[in-house]
Amino acid sequence: MPDERRTPGAPARSASSPRDTVVDRVAGGTPESLRTIPLEDGRSIRDELHHAIKDARRPSVVVMSGGAVGARARLSGNASLGRDPTCEVVLPDAGVSWRHARIEDRGDAWVLVDLGSTNGSQVNGVRSAEGRLAHGDRITLGRTILRFEMQDPLDQAYDEHLERLLHIDDLSGLFVRRRFDMELSRSLAAATASGRSIALLVMDMDGIKAINDRHGHLFGAYTIGETGRVIGEVLGDRGIGSRFGGDEFCALLPDHDQDRAFALAEEIHAAVNRHEYAREGVTLRPGISIGVAAFPENAPDAEKLFQRADEALYRAKQGGRNRVMR
Repeated sequence: MPDERRTPGAPARSASSPRDTVVDRVAGGTPESLRTIPLEDGRSIRDELHHAIKDARRPSVVVMSGGAVGARARLSGNASLGRDPTCEVVLPDAGVSWRHARIEDRGDAWVLVDLGSTNGSQVNGVRSAEGRLAHGDRITLGRTILRFEMQDPLDQAYDEHLERLLHIDDLSGLFVRRRFDMELSRSLAAATASGRSIALLVMDMDGIKAINDRHGHLFGAYTIGETGRVIGEVLGDRGIGSRFGGDEFCALLPDHDQDRAFALAEEIHAAVNRHEYAREGVTLRPGISIGVAAFPENAPDAEKLFQRADEALYRAKQGGRNRVMR
């Protein structure tokens, strides 16, 4: 039997010694802190995923090519597709008929039904009056190609996150310019078809250069982001806001003539001027100049509408800045 020696004064080792326990835990070569801890609730990750996706899969269509590329529409029932602004899926394509096709819920299947369009409807390259749809099928209407998808809740959550990355400006929380241009095009088409008004606000912040020069660009970026949030809060569901770039913003106001739009612009102006801009103990005092124009009151199309709003913004700048003009 081997001779067990120990250092004089050291306690004798026993079976329950803490040091023995540590040695036993690392005997396999992996420290306890690096080992995987088993789940104790009895549900594996696979069980959790299965539970998350067992709900009914929901259909959606995403535009793969054409004027509205990247746009996605989630379907809750029958949906019309066409150039008509009242369609659930609006496609700004001259090769698409006003009301081109309809996706119908037949209970056990989703079906694409052509509505007597000029150029017909295709599913996976095959033209037909009715075509049964499956996940991943390609729908061709005019020059526009869409993909039909059946999404589970995880797919939907992923797409919502992706859409936010693509369409929302991180700094301000408002739409990026490309998405805003799409919304303006749709809104103008709807206003033209219904004979309603639509207004545009073009906004430019005052004092950002001085803030950047005195306190640095982080302070300027903070001020721009705060202003975007103020604009979004004032707009609420009355309009759509966008950060066009730098310290420039726009807002689209459906069903607003010039007078109503001017009143809302003054709300934004007042909100920006009373907002408390403070960072790292520094109080900042930016202003905002706003130009207002309305369709069809001031302009017949999107290009002229922007031009008229820009001209009003220029008058606001020339008149002393930090004011609203039309």
